[in-house]
Amino acid sequence: MRYDHDYIILGGGPGGVQLGYFFERAGRDYVILERGARAGAFFETFPRHRQLISINKRHTGSDDPEVNLRHDWNSLLSEENALLFRDYDERYFPRAENLIRYLNDFVSVNGLAVATGTSIERIERRDDGYHLHDAGGNDYRCRCLIVATGLSRPYIPAIPGIELADCYADAAIDRSQFANKRVLIIGKGNSAFETADDLVGEAALIHLASPESIEMAWKTHYVGHLRAINNSILDTYHLKSQNAILDATILGIRRDGDALVVKLHYAHAEDEEEEIEYDRIVHCTGFRFDPEPFDASARPALTPCGKYPSIGWDYASTNQPDMHFVGTITHSLDYRKATSGFIHGFRYNSRALARILAAKRHGEPWPMARRAAEAAALTQAIIERVNRSSALWQQPGYMTDVFGFDGDHVAHYSEMPMGYARAFGDERFCAYLVASLEYGQAVVVDPFRIERSFDADASVFLHPVIRFYREGECVDTCHLLEDLEANWSKPVHRDALSDFLENALARRAPREALLRGEPSTVA
Repeated sequence: MRYDHDYIILGGGPGGVQLGYFFERAGRDYVILERGARAGAFFETFPRHRQLISINKRHTGSDDPEVNLRHDWNSLLSEENALLFRDYDERYFPRAENLIRYLNDFVSVNGLAVATGTSIERIERRDDGYHLHDAGGNDYRCRCLIVATGLSRPYIPAIPGIELADCYADAAIDRSQFANKRVLIIGKGNSAFETADDLVGEAALIHLASPESIEMAWKTHYVGHLRAINNSILDTYHLKSQNAILDATILGIRRDGDALVVKLHYAHAEDEEEEIEYDRIVHCTGFRFDPEPFDASARPALTPCGKYPSIGWDYASTNQPDMHFVGTITHSLDYRKATSGFIHGFRYNSRALARILAAKRHGEPWPMARRAAEAAALTQAIIERVNRSSALWQQPGYMTDVFGFDGDHVAHYSEMPMGYARAFGDERFCAYLVASLEYGQAVVVDPFRIERSFDADASVFLHPVIRFYREGECVDTCHLLEDLEANWSKPVHRDALSDFLENALARRAPREALLRGEPSTVA
């Protein structure tokens, strides 16, 4: 059977469901195709030990729903926050099964068009659009394909003998199978430490090994690095309780009777190599985008490492027309910098893509508010945004607000991806401002022993950064001093921002040349 739609969203995880919400509200012709029996089927298996590391902070001391979203990493965006995850789980680190329940209620309450149990086996591009063929012989055609399949293929490292190891994706989670065993876990990410933490009370010995040293999230500010909730085994290493963290390249694995012999090359031991025997090995080396369903006509280009599809700031494929991406696979744009790999980041990407497509394909401009071109009015508008916006907070250095000078007014566009905002501003305005929240660039040795500075430019923690662009060049930057409670309404902040804006207003392009006109390529 043939099914035709303007849009097909491939994948019913949180990224696809979030975009489906905005399509439904806008009256788009779309369908979400989900392989599993219900939305969010990925979370029926992952994380394997069922505890999420996305925080569920139910009490913030604020009754502002936008501020509360700064500390709610699981809820999807909806009008008036009609459905929030905090009503599904009281735990700070919630359970995966409750996220599934929440996602499916979100689909039901908002009347989203989701076709579950639809396993797409082949995707091709023809002159009349994309054709998706399912296991039942059905053909789904669309003009615009939105890929929301996530990182679904486990990465298998190229180690001789790796087939002797179990994969995190299907390794046993029955602790008794590891009782009194010597266990090697390959990898040092959250899945590796999640596994180690689960086994630490049963295994005789646990080693975690990979070439790179551990990156701690509390030091890098990147939530994908090792989180404190998963790192309790570090104590057992430094307190000499048989477990160890090894910076080492695994050269090979071989079987010797009942033992698995692993040859390692240490990173910090003068090129020493050693063979160590283990009873069980589990590789927890992450996931990547699966391009297999796409035939040659429709296959998207990948990033150099092969983990993500190659996309631009409009979330479009760099080589396939009318193919866009949402969800965790948009993380190539801010990998290890912001939060597009996680619900609390990519929910804003889905909204941005809905707005991009609305402008590009439906002639609906990005929502805009007009502000007076006065320092006082602009100061108040920017302070309100950096004090409240959840998008700027959750996507530091990535989501931005644009303020374009337009005669006696300023055109204010909220929550644009940084690269898109720059292209938008350069094409439309001779002079404009970009406001974001960002971490400082200083090298921090110990994040718990930072010498505070009253030099705003040296702020280490999250703080507002406002940049002034003229004729495509950044000609001035203003950092507002970091604040313990993220309240940038104080005189020290207002005065610095007002002075910066007065200067920018005085240096903008001549009045008659401020507005370039409607953009032709950037919506």
